[in-house]
Amino acid sequence: MFLRFTTQFKNEDGEFEKGVFQAAAFLRRNSETYNYDLQLLEELKHWFNLNLDRPTRFSKSKRKNAESKSLSWYKSTAREHIQKMYDMKAILEKYDIIIEVVMSDNPGTILYEDDIQVSALPFRTERRKVL
Repeated sequence: MFLRFTTQFKNEDGEFEKGVFQAAAFLRRNSETYNYDLQLLEELKHWFNLNLDRPTRFSKSKRKNAESKSLSWYKSTAREHIQKMYDMKAILEKYDIIIEVVMSDNPGTILYEDDIQVSALPFRTERRKVL
């Protein structure tokens, strides 16, 4: 089983972004974010920087600047990482940034895998369950 945290929020330029980490960065830059939430977001950012590797492949192409088409998913066994994502979700939702948690038994063609996560190209017909 795999879990993915997604959002569809608009940044300060009115552009849609999909990443939870981008939404958290937006809140860290926002002057209306409470100081205690800023501190928690900074702590979470630091924790993830230390404890989550950046996938090395996001595309089937071997070209260095190939367009990113894969999606990152947590393995259900990555309990601490998933709990930290739920912590971030709670903070973001206080500021009306809605986070969906999606579950899948098969996220697609896996391009990258480590003990915590996979990066996968989704299948055209996906079977996902939103929690």
